Amino acid sequence: MNHDWKASAERLAITMLGGEPDRVPLTFLASEDIASRISGLTVREMLTSPEKLAAVSIETCEVLGADSASVVVTPYCGPYEGLAFAKANGMAEEFEWKDYSAPFIREGAVCNRVPDVAQLEIPDHSRVEPWPTLLRAAAIVAERTGIPATFAPSLTWSSIQMLRGSQAYADVIENPEFLLALCEKIYASQWDYYQAFCSIVGKPFFVFNCQYAFNRTMLRFEDAWRFEGQFVSRFCKQVGLPLAIHNCGFDPYWNEMIERHIAEGVDVIMVNGSHPLDLDRWVDFREKYPQIVIMGASIFVNGELENGKPGDVMERARENIERLGPFGRFVLSPVCCMPWRIPLANVLALREAVDTYGRYPMQGPATDA
Repeated sequence: MNHDWKASAERLAITMLGGEPDRVPLTFLASEDIASRISGLTVREMLTSPEKLAAVSIETCEVLGADSASVVVTPYCGPYEGLAFAKANGMAEEFEWKDYSAPFIREGAVCNRVPDVAQLEIPDHSRVEPWPTLLRAAAIVAERTGIPATFAPSLTWSSIQMLRGSQAYADVIENPEFLLALCEKIYASQWDYYQAFCSIVGKPFFVFNCQYAFNRTMLRFEDAWRFEGQFVSRFCKQVGLPLAIHNCGFDPYWNEMIERHIAEGVDVIMVNGSHPLDLDRWVDFREKYPQIVIMGASIFVNGELENGKPGDVMERARENIERLGPFGRFVLSPVCCMPWRIPLANVLALREAVDTYGRYPMQGPATDA
């Protein structure tokens, strides 16, 4: 593929710093599903070597026309963190591989009894596969494209759900001290992951954390902060890095979450989410937080991308670009990962949209006379 990765790297860097790039950057959370469709390989075939995984990852991002580049086997500390915990605790059989989509551990299997947390072993991310392969592939992708590798831990709710299952929601009320002890184990594991990342890939520029607890449909805000937010804040301050927040829930606590992190002394530099789908609310967000990069904003993978046609995707993207692009610090990005049922023509329409509507200098938002 004839992809100008140097231009992509510059485009992203300029956008993150608040400058004016040549056009709006386009990024994807490219994962196993879309990589399998493009490469024809199963997930385990991709993982046979760092070189193969890196090659598939770059090919996938180039076919999509993305300005971002990352490994395509769910690079956040999610399903493969579950596998690492399962292996470290002699329960690898609880992990279910999928040929052409993200594999998952059986939720709650690793820590289904309260006493389990005391004996829970922390995985060594520099040795327990597939983490060495993932991290070496990330280093190769960064070297070949010039796009810095993204450090994406999982502090802590998605890991709690993997290890404890749905019982975790009852634990919030019935056994909160146990749940906090599990959070500390997860924190220790993510610290080990960070050290392995730094050793193999290099020190990251920011922490890209998936803060799934912070949805009104899941937990009260104070519970979300107690079992996730405080650990994210602590981690960022401990490593001295700013925070980018991913949340693909339907009703995130965006303002409350950001304000609490800021109050704790954490520099929030980016948000990545599709909801709210009401663009007016994202315009209000931009006005309130002009220094925070918006990566996403109302382009939901299960909306026009899944159920519409390329023209519908183009129109949604145009609205996003025209409403948010003129203010800068905006990246077009569908959220979250793209399942098999999404037509590739719809995905490719996003690249056409940034080429058609996303060129700078960009006219400001229209105002009434």
